[in-house]
Amino acid sequence: MVDQLLVAHGITKQFGGIVALSELSFEVAPGEAVGIVGPNGAGKTTLFNCLLGLEELDGGTVVFDGVRIDELPVWRRGRLGIGRTYQRMELFSGMTVADHLLVAEQAHAGTFRLWRDLLHRGGPTPGELAHVEQVLALLGLEGLADRPVEGLGLGHARLVELGRAMMGSPRLLMLDEPSSGLDATDTIRLAGILNDVRRAEGTAVVLVEHDLHLVETVVDRLCVLDFGRMLATGPVDDVLADTEVRRAYLGIGS
Repeated sequence: MVDQLLVAHGITKQFGGIVALSELSFEVAPGEAVGIVGPNGAGKTTLFNCLLGLEELDGGTVVFDGVRIDELPVWRRGRLGIGRTYQRMELFSGMTVADHLLVAEQAHAGTFRLWRDLLHRGGPTPGELAHVEQVLALLGLEGLADRPVEGLGLGHARLVELGRAMMGSPRLLMLDEPSSGLDATDTIRLAGILNDVRRAEGTAVVLVEHDLHLVETVVDRLCVLDFGRMLATGPVDDVLADTEVRRAYLGIGS
């Protein structure tokens, strides 16, 4: 096993004359949960997009499980073992909860083929169905498996997106503000499920989140970004007590 599952070194990204990320380095150990916080515009989502290949790097390297991935396409990074959710949900109307998970499982495994569906030979395998059922149970969505996603509340819809990211048994889940729009009850439930996923699957988690209570409940280590640089990293309580962090992120003076 590698000492670090994800190693990003010297990540730099510019948009025109604006430096969004400046020589930022970032690591995640196997099974570790890391929170990324910072003020709006700090570069959190840009960092996600650079790590996952949605944005091309202007400098730096990204290594996952010992393999350099910064020049690989998005789909190949996913198949190496990285799952992701988005700040803005991207679920598909007309598909059930189980359909979303099944299609994600087949896409990750490379078994989804349009021509098979057109010839009515695209039925799921027993293994694929078993994994869908396993993830539905872990997320507490068994009773909603056959419900179209457009009939779900926001809390359940967020869990469907999380479940889709979990298909293919990723070693790393990258979650971009998964509590966005949730009320306090759904956020507490989400925190419990994320902790259950880590215990059950040994999955590492990188969590971009504004809700500090969720962050404190889930993560082992906290990173604070400010203007595209790493302002502080370490145990949650230590980082939040840091004078520079309180000034930049919490708006509190020394």
